[in-house]
Amino acid sequence: MEKFYKKYNKSSLGYEIGNISFVLANILESSSTKVIMSEDTITKNLNHHPDLSQNDYLLLDEIIGKSHLVAKDDDRMVAIVIEKNKLYHYALKSIKSGKALFLTSFRRTNSISIDKIRNKHKKGKVEIIKDNLP
Repeated sequence: MEKFYKKYNKSSLGYEIGNISFVLANILESSSTKVIMSEDTITKNLNHHPDLSQNDYLLLDEIIGKSHLVAKDDDRMVAIVIEKNKLYHYALKSIKSGKALFLTSFRRTNSISIDKIRNKHKKGKVEIIKDNLP
C-alpha cells in the first residue's frame, strides 16, 4: 500500500481519494464533493477484501469519479463502476454536518450485486439515481 499512501493526500480525517459530482454530493446532503477514506476503513478493507490489489486502490480516484449504477440506500450511496474490465462496488456516507464524505466500503463485485440493487429498487427499498449498466 506504499504507493496508495504516496498518491493520496492525507488530511486530519483520512486520505483524500477523489471527488464525486455536485449532484451526488447533494443527494447525500453534503456540501463537499471530496471523498475521504479513513485509516480504520483502510484497515477493515484490507482485512475483508484481500482479493483487492494495491493497483485496485490506486484506481479509487477514477472509480469514484465514475458512476455507472448509483443508488441511495437510506443515508448512504452505493455505486457500481466498470473500470479496466472489472466491476467494483463502493459505498459513501456523509457525516451529519454534511462537511465530509467517507468511503465506507470498497470491493470487487459481479453481476449478482447489480441484480440485488435493481431488485431492492423494484421493492421500493432503494432509489436508483443512475443506471447505465447492461
